[in-house]
Amino acid sequence: MRTALVVEIEGLLFDTRTVRTDALQEALAQEGATIGADAVASAHDAVPVAIALERLAPLLTLDATGRELVVHRAAEHAGRIFSIHAPSFDATVRDALEVLAAEFPLAVVTRASAEQAQTWLERIGLDASVLTIRSLAALDPVEYVASWADTLRRTHASRGVAIAPPALLRSAQRAGFRTVQLGPDPDLTESGYHPDARLESLSQVHADFLASLH
Repeated sequence: MRTALVVEIEGLLFDTRTVRTDALQEALAQEGATIGADAVASAHDAVPVAIALERLAPLLTLDATGRELVVHRAAEHAGRIFSIHAPSFDATVRDALEVLAAEFPLAVVTRASAEQAQTWLERIGLDASVLTIRSLAALDPVEYVASWADTLRRTHASRGVAIAPPALLRSAQRAGFRTVQLGPDPDLTESGYHPDARLESLSQVHADFLASLH
């Protein structure tokens, strides 16, 4: 049974947190919403803008059109910054993914645009190891499950293991993936899922471990 490994590269491989926070705060300000940086950073931590806006909903008076504008503008602002300053990356994680890609089909599901992700992967020499990239940037959260499922189909694997933030792993699990949470325990109340495994770092992911996730 062929197993694909699908990862979110933002947060796991590339450090984009500050840029994403600043971009969302600027987009909100353009819609007349003044929210503190700490609140925006907490809401936007490791999740797409659409989920961040759901978390910030009690502080906002945006209608559907306003939310769409914020999503679009936040992406524009972040893209402008990334075009000048590429995000820093973790070389240890890059090397680990390169090793894993030699044994398992490797794909990416990410908050970044597909173009951004491709550019970043090319810059660190990992692009040849990734079979396909699926962006969640312009999608409504209800579409995430279909995106995970489509990504798995594109790898031609019969099963998938997802490594991503808790807010994205819930949709991956609903798409039939086994899920791996890196780092501390997720907020199960908010994320609404229980991971199949929890590890301290990507270095603990290897062939025997992936095979054990039935």
